[in-house]
Amino acid sequence: MIDAWAQRYFEAWKTNDPALVASLFTADAVYWYGPFREPARGRDEIVRRWVENPPPADVRSAHEVIAVNGETAVIHWRVSFEDTTMDGVLVVKLDAAGACYEHREWYEALQSATEVAGSGERLTLAGDK
Repeated sequence: MIDAWAQRYFEAWKTNDPALVASLFTADAVYWYGPFREPARGRDEIVRRWVENPPPADVRSAHEVIAVNGETAVIHWRVSFEDTTMDGVLVVKLDAAGACYEHREWYEALQSATEVAGSGERLTLAGDK
């Protein structure tokens, strides 16, 4: 269930589809954008904040579920688009129906994708050949 949720999460990241975003969260979900920002509270606010900016072009992503304990999961992810690569961790709590009611994320922008590619490091992201 966790991996399927994560796949839908990153598809929503790519498409910015409000219905898909809404399907990921409970009506009273809380979405923390790191430790220093106020969270979005409730599905409507989460969707509003998520879709207020169009998605970047050519988004590629990879994720790995690294721990699950009951309803809590830890997911390591990497997203690359345009000249940006981001690496992060999600800690999510899903209800019995598979909807997230608590979302916490931490991430860091890495070197630009061009610099990483030029360094010889191989990014393994969905969409890479």
